[in-house]
Amino acid sequence: MAYTRICVAVALQRYLDFTPIVLRLRDLAGVLAEAYDVPIAAVSVEAPVELLPDLETTGEKLERWAAPLRDRGLVVSTKLLEGRPSQEIAALVQIVEADLILIGSHSKRGALDVGLGSTASALLRELETTVLMVRPTEEERERTRELMIPRYPVVFPYG
Repeated sequence: MAYTRICVAVALQRYLDFTPIVLRLRDLAGVLAEAYDVPIAAVSVEAPVELLPDLETTGEKLERWAAPLRDRGLVVSTKLLEGRPSQEIAALVQIVEADLILIGSHSKRGALDVGLGSTASALLRELETTVLMVRPTEEERERTRELMIPRYPVVFPYG
């Protein structure tokens, strides 16, 4: 199957910097976009809360995430959305007519997220689009925990 547009969902708001999964998603998106000669639509969803106002904004992080792909000559559009991640990402996938979505799974929050993560799990259920999920190693999970903004997990329910 030849893909025509790749959508990459990246979790950025709750972290101080890029997590290992977000970096692997960027690498994978670049390889696939080059192989299929297709554009990338990168999306991140943020909660309407301000936790640490002196940090880089989620929009700035998203642009910084996309820059290396653009530097390689790839076409990358970015979209920062607000709301429930699974709903917002699913809607964007349909709007941009993506036929492949890349998403990471953090596998770390609780019984409801066992093995996947609530956003990844919801997208697998709700979308007919091919979903390629990148799961973290134990070392990547630990690094991700180190990058999490303190108190953030209790502020906004994901999914």
